[in-house]
Amino acid sequence: MMLVTGVEMQESVDRRSTAAEMWGKFRALGGPQHLLDGAAPAIGFLAGYAAVNAKIGVLVALGVAGLISLYRLIKGDSVKVVSVSLATVVVFSLFVGITGEGRGFYLPDLIICAVATAAFGITLLSGRPLSHWASRKLGLERAHTGDPEARIRLHHKVSLAWFAFWALHLLIMVPLYLANKVVLLGTVALVLGKPALVVMLAVTWLWIRSPRTAAPLYVTDGSGNTRHVTR
Repeated sequence: MMLVTGVEMQESVDRRSTAAEMWGKFRALGGPQHLLDGAAPAIGFLAGYAAVNAKIGVLVALGVAGLISLYRLIKGDSVKVVSVSLATVVVFSLFVGITGEGRGFYLPDLIICAVATAAFGITLLSGRPLSHWASRKLGLERAHTGDPEARIRLHHKVSLAWFAFWALHLLIMVPLYLANKVVLLGTVALVLGKPALVVMLAVTWLWIRSPRTAAPLYVTDGSGNTRHVTR
């Protein structure tokens, strides 16, 4: 018969609490809606391209993005956020005109993947993993921890996972781009785009904030004594 210790029970509760916090913030930021809004123009481009040509695909993508932007503004969403989403579709569409090919719609994706792969790779080699800096900026990582070196070792693993994540994108998508398999490339981009990114962010959140890996928080009281704070 397996006995569950108090520590194990507390860790289980902490894991559920961390997952609930992550999901709550994702919903509060409109994550599910942003996933759908981001996928719709891409699906529109693929449908237009497959049915007619790249020009029609661009027009459909821009039309869908415009309608979504109008709907979100009517709902009261931030003008800045809506503008960025619409501008992203416009930039992707411009690359079709610049390259004169339907596959150009996915060239920005490849550029982003290449830059991200290089960024994580370079910071890993420098010993200053990018995930550590990003986590501090996003509030995932505590500013005051008891063992900074342990956190760097953890983020080395996290950044290595992100390096592999972006490199895998290139490994799969570049051959499809070079082979001009636009429909297949677009389908893969839909899966490896925001949905995969959200999953990777969720895994990173749970990894960093896990009870077994979360950084201990230390505070100093008025008497100059430092103590550990239980989260």
